[in-house]
Amino acid sequence: MKSVLITGLAVLNSEGDAIGDSILVYSGFIEGVGPRSRFTGSYSVEVKYDGYIMPGFVDAHLHLEGLGLAIEGIDLRGLDSIEGLRLKLRDVKGPLVYGRGWDQEGFRESRWPSRWDIDDVTGDRPAILVRVCGHAALLNTRALEIVKPWEAYPDFVEVREGKITGIVYEGAVSYSLEKLLENVSLEPIIAGALERLRSAGLVGASTMSCTRREYEVLKRLAAELGALPVKVSCYPDYSKKFSDSGVGEWVSIAGYKIYADGSLGARTAFLREPYSDDPQNKGVLLAGRETIKEAMREAEGEGLKAAIHAIGDAGLDEVISAAEEARPSKFRVEHASVSWDEQIEALARLGAYVVVQPRFRVSDWWIDRRLGPRLKLAYRFKSFLKHEVKLALSSDSPVEPFDINETIASALSKCGQPSCLEEEALDFKEAVTAYTRGAAIASGGPLKLSGLLERGFKADLTVSRSNPFEEFKVEPLGTIVSGFDSATIAKYLKQRYYLE
Repeated sequence: MKSVLITGLAVLNSEGDAIGDSILVYSGFIEGVGPRSRFTGSYSVEVKYDGYIMPGFVDAHLHLEGLGLAIEGIDLRGLDSIEGLRLKLRDVKGPLVYGRGWDQEGFRESRWPSRWDIDDVTGDRPAILVRVCGHAALLNTRALEIVKPWEAYPDFVEVREGKITGIVYEGAVSYSLEKLLENVSLEPIIAGALERLRSAGLVGASTMSCTRREYEVLKRLAAELGALPVKVSCYPDYSKKFSDSGVGEWVSIAGYKIYADGSLGARTAFLREPYSDDPQNKGVLLAGRETIKEAMREAEGEGLKAAIHAIGDAGLDEVISAAEEARPSKFRVEHASVSWDEQIEALARLGAYVVVQPRFRVSDWWIDRRLGPRLKLAYRFKSFLKHEVKLALSSDSPVEPFDINETIASALSKCGQPSCLEEEALDFKEAVTAYTRGAAIASGGPLKLSGLLERGFKADLTVSRSNPFEEFKVEPLGTIVSGFDSATIAKYLKQRYYLE
């Protein structure tokens, strides 16, 4: 393979230090970083960018298939009424009505929607409308007839006065979506999501609850193109796990996802004490210590990570207890939204990777109602770093936007919401490190050697028009994955799948 010299206005490390203006790449790996004059005569091709080259940003927790569906579907965020929800559905085209982002907390009607609210506007087409958190969804009557979620998840189908309302929770959400997507082509959906991530300046992502179909589509695209615009680490649900031998250059299975609990928005996150706005409810424990311990040991035996979703403090207790017994060499905790000092200390001692979503601080505008005086325990980013917990940033897209700058701004407490506590804010350099090397390490798989500008690491790079450490924002000019200009890969995908 030809050696490539990548040159920009400057090469910046995650601390913002200029360490040259050029990177020499061979077979996708960094051979050296420094001034262009250092590499005279040592490369075959030179690629120049009129911007600042830095370690590539990695989104350590999102849902690729869900993001692709959200791009093609309708955005239900910010609606203030069920009537507004109905109006949004009137213009939906296609055989499946898909939408995401509604939040009953903002509805004037002060209640959850039901299938009877949407049946007349969706007609004979199946409809699934996912709540903003992803832990609840509304199905219309036609979708219920197709999926029959009560057969697989009887405990997660809402019944009021003896009637099924159309609201489903937790595992019933992904189950319903998989059933409804069985006759829908995933290729353009996945391709569209990859292109959007690339254009945002990302070089890689962990896709959580990765389905077998999603994984096979990614492998086919990588084989067809010889590359992907974004590297992908897949984390199938442990309850539906599948395996694949070897670590691919562009996509591979990196671990298993386990849900210890649900979400604060749906009041299914498992808390030590009841919700302040629902005194009879502590949430739901979806997987306890023994199940988590088994998953940790199985993942460890396969050289993979267990990635455990734990939003509530009681859910986090189960994860910590399991890890203290299983003693995995590596594991991830997803969210850790509510955490006490002793839990943070335990996570540091156990070597956990904690993958957080700063923009939850913005969308969880109601969190003070849920937690009351426990608000100080929410989104403790600075405390994690002070205790030397390995921190990674992510968006959980399509729950939140995958925009790098929105994520960083929320990490810096620039959001004006109750949970944006200044004492838990990161500084810009800390946020960049957690969004590059921290997110790459947590992701693993094809991204384990990303996020660092040193010899032997992958040339996975983000290029910004301006200096991010001076402007405190990233202006994506381009991305490079394993030395490839990912725009050329994305161009093929756009032509092939008629992407905008």
